[in-house]
Amino acid sequence: MLKNIRWLILQLLVVKFSEGVDDDDRPIQVCTGDMATRILNNPKTEKFFAGSVIRGGGCVFPTKLVVIGSQGAGKSSLANSFLGWDRSYRGETPFEVGHGVQAGTLSSSYASGAWIGKQGSPGVTVIDTPGFNSSVQQLEDMVWMLGEMEEVNLFVLVFRYKDRLSTDLANSLKSVGRLLGNVCKNLAVVVSFWSFSAIAEQDRENRRINRKRYAEQLVDILKDVLDTEVRAPVFFIDSHYNKNDPHERRVYNKEAGKLWNFMKDIPVWVSLPPSKLKAQVRRVRRRTGEIREKCQVVEEDRYEWEEKISKQRSIIQYQDQKIMDMRSSIEKMKSSCIK
Repeated sequence: MLKNIRWLILQLLVVKFSEGVDDDDRPIQVCTGDMATRILNNPKTEKFFAGSVIRGGGCVFPTKLVVIGSQGAGKSSLANSFLGWDRSYRGETPFEVGHGVQAGTLSSSYASGAWIGKQGSPGVTVIDTPGFNSSVQQLEDMVWMLGEMEEVNLFVLVFRYKDRLSTDLANSLKSVGRLLGNVCKNLAVVVSFWSFSAIAEQDRENRRINRKRYAEQLVDILKDVLDTEVRAPVFFIDSHYNKNDPHERRVYNKEAGKLWNFMKDIPVWVSLPPSKLKAQVRRVRRRTGEIREKCQVVEEDRYEWEEKISKQRSIIQYQDQKIMDMRSSIEKMKSSCIK
């Protein structure tokens, strides 16, 4: 009878535990082998342009790419194009695209599918991030998501043609380096809104602007900002290209192919473990966070120190009691010996 009661209690605990495990708390699964094939060819998968895409959840492909940059640089449009979406598509897209000063991406998210939406292409998981600004809080979602992903093949910094490197972007890039460690070897720059239409090419020719000179100037600026000797490769990928123009389509596919080849030729970036990530986030908050964020760190520190002090006091009290007990025992032994 007692055995049956114990078995029943154990079963109830197992059921209760399984009910309490949320899907979001389970580790992200990697799409490989037959699983990857089923996902890329699943008719129930959401369709975008020529490819199939899984948004969030499910599983991720071993090849992972993170898109970062300023608000309005064209990050989400580029991220969509990596999964096969182009500007002619008027339906729902993997990543919401902002218009004008309105941001489309408010938090980090990811989607998985065939590279540039082509049938037979390898699977890739693309992570879209909010636009960088001076707030550390904007970067934390990305940091924790990358911690879950564990490994990343490439960080793509999107830089809009004709834009200047703002102070906010420079500070955010430095913060990314502090939060994630050295990502320079896994960093590539994509110049967005560099149209390859005949009119745009003629305009650049008149201004004596070419890709080689523009890329060299951009790399030199980034070397100074990131304080590194690594020269990040620069690709000119216009996600707003006209797919009906053979020249624009050919150049897009060529530049995207060069990016893919670079990504597959470098070692993967490995995330720090959660405990170290947390420490890095707090360190960056202290240095560069806003007043509210700095106050939050101070409050967290105060709470942790209070907990540590409380534990130390308990240990001291316990040791004091032990010493008193030992003294009492010694006194008793002395009394016994005298008698």
